[in-house]
Amino acid sequence: MPTFTDSWLEACASCPPSSRTYYTLELWQSSFDVPARIVANVGDDMAFGIEASAARNAGETVKFIACPLEAGYPEQSAGKPPSTKIKVDNVARELVPKIRTAQGAREYIQVIYREYCTPDLSEPAYGPVEFELRNVVMVGASLTGEVMVKNLQNKRFPRITKNYDYVQFASLLP
Repeated sequence: MPTFTDSWLEACASCPPSSRTYYTLELWQSSFDVPARIVANVGDDMAFGIEASAARNAGETVKFIACPLEAGYPEQSAGKPPSTKIKVDNVARELVPKIRTAQGAREYIQVIYREYCTPDLSEPAYGPVEFELRNVVMVGASLTGEVMVKNLQNKRFPRITKNYDYVQFASLLP
């Protein structure tokens, strides 16, 4: 589940004019040699720090490739986990072979969403949030697909460190 850092909470509360938020995605599948990382709505590639608890490159500063990105709000339907469509335009030359290889594998692509706020880009201000990318289609230099929260039924709500019990929440008793 996502975590909020003090810098993210402060930026949301005070909204200083100099603060900027960067939206990033990390794409991973076992067929990749290294994760594919993109940052949305910037002109040049950027470097961001990865959280210490990450499965790959924990605590390191890594390069994210600049790519335009579109995503809508998750749709909610009965009997289905929330999902949304995602589109990445101008998929860099480095990403195309990875995505084509991933399409041949019988495994979903893992997507990790992170937000970074200036001035501290050494770790995510929000995230990581894990998704699965399904129904991937590559048309020219555009990647489209559907993302949904991975294994939603086993997530704790509203916090990962909180369990509901009958002692604290007596209304849960039958």
